[in-house]
Amino acid sequence: MADKIREKHQYALLKSKYDGIGNSDTTSKEFQTTIYNDTFASLAHHKHLLLHNAVIRNEHPELVRQEYLKKLKPMPVEDK
Repeated sequence: MADKIREKHQYALLKSKYDGIGNSDTTSKEFQTTIYNDTFASLAHHKHLLLHNAVIRNEHPELVRQEYLKKLKPMPVEDK
């Protein structure tokens, strides 16, 4: 019984820390959209990742940042 309580507590802690981990009601499409958005947001907002990608693409870092931010998708709408 203590293990279940501990697991629930750990899940609640992770959920508060990392919003994108989802739950049992999270659809596959929602999860994929969250991962996609998190990836591009991370690339756009971490200076060294952005600079690395800009050098590879031979473009200005600000142009690459703007392109990555434009790629962010809205969350899918639930059909009920």
